[in-house]
Amino acid sequence: MAPKLKLEPRHLPDEEQTQREMIRSTVCHVTFLLSLLFCSSSILSSVNTDLHALLKLKASLKGPKASPSAMEDWKPSASPTAHCKFSGVTCDDNFTVVSLNISFHPLFGSIPPEIGLLDKLVSLTLSQDNLTGELPKQLANLTSLQVLNVSHNAFTGNFPGEVTLNMTELEVLDAYDNSFNGSLPEEVVRLKKLKQLLLAGNYFSGEIPKSYSEFESLEILKLNENSLRGKIPASLEKLKKLRELYLGYSNAYQGGIPPELGTMSTLQLIDLSSCNLSGQIPPSLGNLKNVQFLYLQVNNLTGTIPHELSGMNSLKELDLSINGLTGAVPPIWFSQLTNLTLINLFENKLHGIIPSFIGEFPNLEILQVWGNHFSYNLPENLGRNGKFRKLDVTGNHFTGLVPRGLCKGGRLEIFILMNNSFDGPIPEQLGECKSLEKVRISNNFFNGSVPPGFFNLPSVTIIDLSNNNLSGELPSDMSSGVLGILALSNNSLTGKIPPAIGKLRSLQTLLLDMNQFVGEIPKEMFDLQMLTKMNMSHNNLTGRIPDSISRCVSLTAVDLSRNMLVGEIPRGIEKITILNILNLSTNHLTGPIPEEMRNMTSLTTLDLSHNNLSGRIASGGQFSVFSGESFARNPNLCSPQDQSCKTSSAITSLHDIWLPLYVLLMTTTFMRPLD
Repeated sequence: MAPKLKLEPRHLPDEEQTQREMIRSTVCHVTFLLSLLFCSSSILSSVNTDLHALLKLKASLKGPKASPSAMEDWKPSASPTAHCKFSGVTCDDNFTVVSLNISFHPLFGSIPPEIGLLDKLVSLTLSQDNLTGELPKQLANLTSLQVLNVSHNAFTGNFPGEVTLNMTELEVLDAYDNSFNGSLPEEVVRLKKLKQLLLAGNYFSGEIPKSYSEFESLEILKLNENSLRGKIPASLEKLKKLRELYLGYSNAYQGGIPPELGTMSTLQLIDLSSCNLSGQIPPSLGNLKNVQFLYLQVNNLTGTIPHELSGMNSLKELDLSINGLTGAVPPIWFSQLTNLTLINLFENKLHGIIPSFIGEFPNLEILQVWGNHFSYNLPENLGRNGKFRKLDVTGNHFTGLVPRGLCKGGRLEIFILMNNSFDGPIPEQLGECKSLEKVRISNNFFNGSVPPGFFNLPSVTIIDLSNNNLSGELPSDMSSGVLGILALSNNSLTGKIPPAIGKLRSLQTLLLDMNQFVGEIPKEMFDLQMLTKMNMSHNNLTGRIPDSISRCVSLTAVDLSRNMLVGEIPRGIEKITILNILNLSTNHLTGPIPEEMRNMTSLTTLDLSHNNLSGRIASGGQFSVFSGESFARNPNLCSPQDQSCKTSSAITSLHDIWLPLYVLLMTTTFMRPLD
């Protein structure tokens, strides 16, 4: 065997070694520069592409009705980073657009195909821009998207589910409030990371696909406000991460609520309202310990309220209104729902009492049970938690006194007890409740005086105390600036109508009829420039109708009948050009009917009967549509054709002569000393 040769290292001269190292270094530098140049060229190309796409987007969205301020800073520029400063645009460190948010602009355009050039987008939000047309298929290029939001626009056509197939990172798909139609897209089920699917407020039809039970990460599903039919799939129970389920409003399902929904332990909100559901409320829903909001209103649900719902101990809002539910509120079981803030049971067929423990709920804000058959008293402690805001129990059979602590926290806004049998006084505390907006307690048996503070509350828009047994006088001080309706009809109120009523500058409807008011009509009342309807009939009012009535040109209905008013019909009343109804009957009015009234073309109802009016009724104009009943029981009034009719001036003259003589005669007779 030949011996191995031993290679000795070759030693180069120092000069040659140095030269080789310089060559090697130069090659490395050149390679680095070429790499850098290539990278820069790639970045520059990407930057130019993004700028081009953005400018195309602006051109497409800018229509003839566009807001002049929309994207006004989106302008061509030689700067490679200028587009990163465009409003709504966010770039990464390489000046590549990764987020685009254009919202709340009246742009009236469509999304151009160039949107697909922004292929590094992570978030795309084009919301509330009035955009139209169909979504471009080039959206499929946006494979890095995590958020796609095209809500509150006017997009049409089928939703192109195929564009989402490669959006493997998508977590939020929001197409709420558009005009998409056709079937719900099933391609979105393949999106493994999708957490929110918001397709509500469109015109999707057909059934909810059974494949929608196969989402792996879905937390929020909104399909409400569409035109969906069929049954709610029981298989939705497989969505083990779902927190919020919205399937109601405008949809019309067959059948009822799947009992299987009671196994979805992660649910926090269920909204199945107004979607044609029938049958009973499944007791299994009581297993949903985490549900905070249960909305089943406006359906055809029947049967009783399951006592098992008391297991929903996280429940904050319960709305079962406008159904066909019967029976009573489950007694002791419901006392465990201490987190409730809202209870809506109105428009059902429920009966029995409102359990006293409801008044003890520490967070209760709203109780609305109108349109049922409840009876007995309201819970005495209602409102004492200091958070109570709304109470409406209209149309039941409640009796007894009103709880005095309703406005303990100063938050009560709605106080409506109409059409019951409540009695006793109105709590004085309510007169100091500055948060009140509506007071409606008509058709009960309340007595005592009206809390004077009612007329000075800063937020109250309606006070309706009609058809009770209230007495006493109205306060002399009234200053509410927003009160629009004041209805005190059919009580036993006395005293004079205070001139301060003219300070209620927002008053539109004033109903004081069927009381025992006396004295004159305050002229200040007709300074109310928004007053449209006034009824003071069936009282004991005296004096003349103020001439200032002609200044209240907003009036459409005036009823002063069945009083003891005297004097003439005010001249200038024809200036109230929109007056529809005028009733001055059963008073002591005298003098002629102003001839100008025949020009009141809006007047459809006129009653001047049972007075002492005189002279000839003017002919023609609007008077031609009224029958003789409008002028009956006025002995000195005659028709336009009666040539023998005494002139009003002659009658007035005789009246002026005989009245003083009559008064003098009576005075002389009664003041003559006794023999």
